[in-house]
Amino acid sequence: MVTQISIKRSGLFFKGIFITFVILLIGGNVTQANSLQDTTKLDSQEEEVPNVFLDCQSCDKDHIKREISYVNYVRDRNDADVHVMITRERAANRGRRYSVFMIGQNGYEHLQDTLRFNVGADVSEDEARQQMLNALKTGLTSYLIKTPLWQNLNISYTKSTEQEKVEDKWNYWIFEVGFNGRISGEESREGYDFGGEIEADKVTEDIKLEFELDADYERDIYEVNSETITSIHRTYDFDGLAVWSLSQHWSAGGFTGIQSSRYENIRISYNAAPAIEFNVFPYDEATTRQLTFLYRPGFRYNVYEDSTIFNKVNEKLLRESLAIDYEIKKRWGSINLSLDLSHYFHDFSKNRISFRSSVNLNVVKGLNVYLRGGASLIHDQLSLPKGEATTEEILTRQQQLATSYDYFTRFGISYTFGSMYNNIVNPRF
Repeated sequence: MVTQISIKRSGLFFKGIFITFVILLIGGNVTQANSLQDTTKLDSQEEEVPNVFLDCQSCDKDHIKREISYVNYVRDRNDADVHVMITRERAANRGRRYSVFMIGQNGYEHLQDTLRFNVGADVSEDEARQQMLNALKTGLTSYLIKTPLWQNLNISYTKSTEQEKVEDKWNYWIFEVGFNGRISGEESREGYDFGGEIEADKVTEDIKLEFELDADYERDIYEVNSETITSIHRTYDFDGLAVWSLSQHWSAGGFTGIQSSRYENIRISYNAAPAIEFNVFPYDEATTRQLTFLYRPGFRYNVYEDSTIFNKVNEKLLRESLAIDYEIKKRWGSINLSLDLSHYFHDFSKNRISFRSSVNLNVVKGLNVYLRGGASLIHDQLSLPKGEATTEEILTRQQQLATSYDYFTRFGISYTFGSMYNNIVNPRF
């Protein structure tokens, strides 16, 4: 009798386990189905939303993603329905002019727009971000109305109040005065430097005037093996520029300047040079491409600190130069190339050739390559002083050294793979 009761109880126990297993299995399948349904729903929503690639080095991308969260942000331009390229230029009032290029892709090729706006020098960072957001929201509207999301749009227009034309009492002149300084030290070194600058600019569509005066003084004291080494650098210079707009391709103007540099053995130097420039592309396309040729003949008068290797304490020089600059910024990347050629008329062997480059390429999806570098062939160091530089002068860079060339280079490559989406913003830590 006892045995029968045990068997019955065991049967009930296994039946309970079986029923519990069936319930968990059914519940798990239901949960999995709900999860799959939710995922499918999210995927379908993502497919309806345009994919956006932000091509911008000078904007707050995290802020944009937080405020404009109704599109998908992707990390590669090839996955984008909208390639947003943002460029920035210095405006006449020391502010900035932004150009927002909306470039449609993947079925949106027919939608291409450009929005431009100016930000004043006295505008706060938050105000500038708000103007950027307004431009992006406006530009993205053309793409959103091609999707079912147009039903969620709420478009409003704020009419600007008419203002009377106000005369500029400064006549477009902008002035800036600045001062900077540094004090630093450690057990075997101490030093300080200070400097200042004064700038005056006037920029309109027809004329560009820029004047700048800089002065710097630097002093460092080193204690090496109970010996005191003092390094002093002092420079000052004045630069002036005047440019007149002749057409969409031609400009004319001139440069002037005064310079003093102990490092270059120049007590004082005066220079003046007229110049003319030709741009193959119209100047109003300068945000995306330009190819300029700048020719500049000039006169220079040098007074040296010490007698030079050519036994000169002062001299008058005639010089000419040609600068060729090419810049282009496209969806696939950017290229900047410059070539400078110059020589002195009294001796054509006293010349210099300089080349500079910066290349950033989006080769294929996820693969990016950049190269920056330059080199110069130098045969025009007329201000080099007689005699050999001491070890102290070399290490503390108090005197310019003779050289027939210089160069620099920097390069890199990166490959990114994984999720195409880049919507999440997490500012923690």
